[in-house]
Amino acid sequence: MVDRVKCLIVDDVEENLLALEAVLRGEDREIFKAKSGPEALELLLVHDFALAFLDIHMPTMSGFELAELMRGTERSKRIPIIFITAASPNEPLPMFRGYESGAVDVLFKPINMEILRQKAAVFFELHRQREELKQAVQAREDVLAIVSHDMRTPLSVVHTTTSMLLNPKYKLTPEQIREQHERIRRNADLMNRMIGDLMDMVSLRSGQLSINPKPVVVNDVLKEAVTAHEAPARDKGLELAYDSGNDVMNADADRARLMQLFQNLVGNAVKFTKAGDSIRIVSRTRGAQAQIEIADTGPGIAADDLPHIFDPYYSASTKHQKTGTGLGLYIAKGIVDAHGGTIRCTSEPGIGTTFSITLPLTP
Repeated sequence: MVDRVKCLIVDDVEENLLALEAVLRGEDREIFKAKSGPEALELLLVHDFALAFLDIHMPTMSGFELAELMRGTERSKRIPIIFITAASPNEPLPMFRGYESGAVDVLFKPINMEILRQKAAVFFELHRQREELKQAVQAREDVLAIVSHDMRTPLSVVHTTTSMLLNPKYKLTPEQIREQHERIRRNADLMNRMIGDLMDMVSLRSGQLSINPKPVVVNDVLKEAVTAHEAPARDKGLELAYDSGNDVMNADADRARLMQLFQNLVGNAVKFTKAGDSIRIVSRTRGAQAQIEIADTGPGIAADDLPHIFDPYYSASTKHQKTGTGLGLYIAKGIVDAHGGTIRCTSEPGIGTTFSITLPLTP
């Protein structure tokens, strides 16, 4: 999904800035104003603009000088520039210098605001199309990378195990055959989850993650997800406890998506903790919201990693073997967002990690 486009207006006269902003303002765009070249350069260091309007005649730094600096910087050299000047249209120099500085157009005052609005709309749409194409290309590369790298390991396991089962030279006992069948099943399940993650990632990037809201009891879904992890936690020597209180959390939500969310978070807690650690899950109603905490006493997450854990493919743990696409928390956040809720993470290395979730409830 492409964010709102950003437009930069540079003019040393406040009235001109306000007039242009009023014409260009829209729900799908963000307007930034600067009264000088140096002020504009500071904004250009931070934001990616779809279009820039530069007044030619400014003190300290002219529009031409600002354009030359923009063209000399990788971040801003491709931003379309439209110059605005009070010179007469019969004076060729501003137009020549404008195009020489890489402008896409030169507008002469008094400006026909409808023409300006339409010209800007064309460049905003071109910017959106470029960004959508860039996202599509990135999504394709991500899919190819996962298919060619991450899925190769489980596929190789399935191929090797199947070949062994079909080869008569291996004298396998019925128990060994059963173990190999189980090995194939586990890796097939892993590939299936990877494909599901990829499909969800593509949906999230296009802003079209599908949810099918129906009346559901949130803490019943959470209890089911916890129950599914009791055996793995017990086998690993973990203490897994769920405190649901006495609340009944009624919501209009997608049950399958909530299960996916809770399975991911509880599963991560089981995966990244060690024998002797504990995982505590608590759910309570607070006003019109369900508040859920999934806390563990595991290794924790470094402060530098914490701001990035919901980014796609980001893995805060380099000490554990990767057994998925690295999209789990990214998709978890997408599911929470699609339900109008919030998710955040607090953690301290050596102490543990807590995921806090809020979800809206029905009255």
